[in-house]
Amino acid sequence: MPQSIRLPRWAACLALGLVSAVQPHPAAAQQPSGRGGSVLMLLEVQGELQVGGEIQGALSSADYISPSGTYLDAWALEGRVGATVTVDLMSDDFDAYLYALGPGFGETLRDDDGGGGCDARLTMTFLENGTFRVVASTAGSSHTGVYTLRVSDGLPPAPSYRCGGINPAVLADLLTEGRTLTIGDTMSGMLSSADRQIAGRHVQAWALRVDRDTEVEIILRSEDFDAYLYAMGPGFDEPLENDDGADGINSRLSATLSPGGTYVVVASALREGDTGAYTLSVTIPVSLSDLPTEGRMLTLGDTVSGFLTDTDPMFDGRHVQVWELDAAPGTRVRITMRSEEFDTYLYLGGPGLAEPRHNDDGADGTNSRLNSTLSRGGTYFVAAGGYRERHTGPYTLTITER
Repeated sequence: MPQSIRLPRWAACLALGLVSAVQPHPAAAQQPSGRGGSVLMLLEVQGELQVGGEIQGALSSADYISPSGTYLDAWALEGRVGATVTVDLMSDDFDAYLYALGPGFGETLRDDDGGGGCDARLTMTFLENGTFRVVASTAGSSHTGVYTLRVSDGLPPAPSYRCGGINPAVLADLLTEGRTLTIGDTMSGMLSSADRQIAGRHVQAWALRVDRDTEVEIILRSEDFDAYLYAMGPGFDEPLENDDGADGINSRLSATLSPGGTYVVVASALREGDTGAYTLSVTIPVSLSDLPTEGRMLTLGDTVSGFLTDTDPMFDGRHVQVWELDAAPGTRVRITMRSEEFDTYLYLGGPGLAEPRHNDDGADGTNSRLNSTLSRGGTYFVAAGGYRERHTGPYTLTITER
C-alpha cells in the first residue's frame, strides 16, 4: 500500500483556493496556477521516468521553489493498477527529499533518508491507472546539484548506512596503492588535495591482513589536521569509525577482527579539505600489568626519576615506563609526573580498575596528575609516558597520600 503522510501546509492552502505557495524563481518558467489536488501536480515535468531505468537531473536556482526554500523538479511516471515500483532519488551534492502523487493516492507520499545514506526512497503500489508525478527536492533550503532518479520493479534492498555516514561498499573498494599495515609497526603517510574524497574528506586507504579473531588497536595521529579513522572488511556490516578516541584530536579504533582476512584502514581528516602528514599504528592491545617494570617500584612519599626512550614498550600509542605500587585497601594517592623536556602523560591501572585511569595536563603546565582512591588494595601499575609518541626524555614521579 502507498505510504501515507500529511499534505504540506502550502499544498493544503492551494486546495482551499488560496494563492499558490509555490513560486518560480524569476528566471524560471511561468508560475503554475490552478485549483484542486496538490500544487506539485501543477509543476511542469522535466520528462518521463521508465520502470527499470534511471535518469539524471539537476536542481538549480532556476527551478520552482517551495515556501521552505527548496527547489523542485517534477517527472512523469505511468502506472498500471496493481503494480508496485520503488523510486530512488540519489545525490552526492545534497540531502535528497522525494515526493510522489497521482490517481488513487489520497495524500502526497514523501521521504527523506529511506534510500540509505542521505538518499530518498518511495515504494508505491498503484491503485489506479494513470500518470503519476515524482518530484525531486532537497531536505535543506537553497541546496542545488546533480541527482539520479531510478525506478525499480518491486522492492530492491536498500543500503543500511545512515545519512552523514559512509557507504561501506565505497570504503571496501578503495585502492590501497601498495600501502600495507603490519601489526606492531607505525607507518607514515601524507594526505594531499590529489587524494580521493569521500563525503568531502580526502582519504588514503591501507591494507591490513590479520588471522582469524585478532584483537587490534589502530591509532591515527596528525599534527596537521583533526584525524578521522575508518576500518572496513570481512564481518563488518557497517564501517568502524572514530574521531577523537586517542589523545587530543587523534583517532583510535579497537576491534576484534573476525573472521580474519584483509581489512581496509582509511586515514582521513574530520574537516573537509584538510591535508597533511600523519602516522598509523596497529598494535595488539596489552594491559599495564603485561608490561615489564624492570624493578621500578614506588612507595608513598617518594619522588623518583626516570628517562623515557624510544625503545621503551608502547601502550595506548605511546612509549611508557611502568612502575609498581603496592597499596593497602582504601589508600588515597596523588601521583604527579613532571618533565622539562616533553609533554607528559600518566596512567594508573590495577585491582578494581576495569580501564586504566589517565591524565594529560592535570598538574601545572604540561605536567600530569592523578588523584585516586585504591579501594581494593594490592599491586597497582603507574605508567609514565609522553603525550606524543616521539616525546621522550627525563622525568620525575611523585606519589603522596592525600
